[in-house]
Amino acid sequence: MRKVLVGSRSFGNVVATGKTLLQDAGFEVLRVREEERPLDVAKLVTIVSRETPAVIITGAEPMSEPVLSAASNLRMIMKHGVGVDNIDLDAATSRGIAVANAPGANTEAVADLAVGLILSLLRRICAANASTHSGGWERYMGHELGAMTVGILGTGRIGAAVARRVRAFGAELLGYDVLENEPLKRDCGLRYVPLDRLLREADVVTLHAPLTPDTERMIGAPQLRTMKPDALLVNCARGELVDETALYEHLKSGRIAGAAVDVFATEPPQNSRLLELENVLATPHIGAYTQEAMEAMDRLCAETILDVLLHGKTPGNLLNPAVLAK
Repeated sequence: MRKVLVGSRSFGNVVATGKTLLQDAGFEVLRVREEERPLDVAKLVTIVSRETPAVIITGAEPMSEPVLSAASNLRMIMKHGVGVDNIDLDAATSRGIAVANAPGANTEAVADLAVGLILSLLRRICAANASTHSGGWERYMGHELGAMTVGILGTGRIGAAVARRVRAFGAELLGYDVLENEPLKRDCGLRYVPLDRLLREADVVTLHAPLTPDTERMIGAPQLRTMKPDALLVNCARGELVDETALYEHLKSGRIAGAAVDVFATEPPQNSRLLELENVLATPHIGAYTQEAMEAMDRLCAETILDVLLHGKTPGNLLNPAVLAK
């Protein structure tokens, strides 16, 4: 029986759909033992050498060349999510290992969270809630989203979904991306501008870019200095997009007003100084954590594995289809 090793914390934990599909097709589904977490390269080498999986369903753990070398029976890596910055795609391809992700499954969930965080910052909801629970009755002054200029950095699926939501509030939209989304310009009135102009003019900057060598730490001290003193930064994409030390310094000194962070460069962020600040709203990477998103993502992961390994198909979410031709 072929094994599917689940490294992702969430696959099969919230809904059983994907796990059931795989088991019904004859796969053995086993999870990484909780006592072996957090996962690093050395632990993964030990685990894949021991289990010899045909498939790994991965979350954020490093699927690097040493791990792939140790996985002698590996035929496929399935990302339970969208970003594949944790997977050495070149190494996988050279070894004939198919790699796929789950685009679109969590788009609405992440977009909902991003807008929720924006509203929470603008209306100071968390502070008001804490004050009221402690017996206070302070009337926290806030801002209306419709009066804001919102800059969206990255206008792919999730960025576009955020734009549509924010536009419904009446906000002005600025965008920055290497590829312009023409329907977004037409339907939402989004204007593409250079990055420095977006940072200079936006009241709220929300990040939705993938993590690549070009985008790593794209928001650092020079970019933060460009932002308005009363501006807000929201990151539901990847922690590594932001220089967290620079962000801490700018927030602590009041050079920008606040930030909402769902992702950190190191997770869990046990030593992050951002968590010391009252003007930081922090959540534990819950962008995709809705019942609906998990159902869609688990199902897509399982169906993709079955398409590739059982049915000989080449699904559109396969990232290196050339390996199937071999």
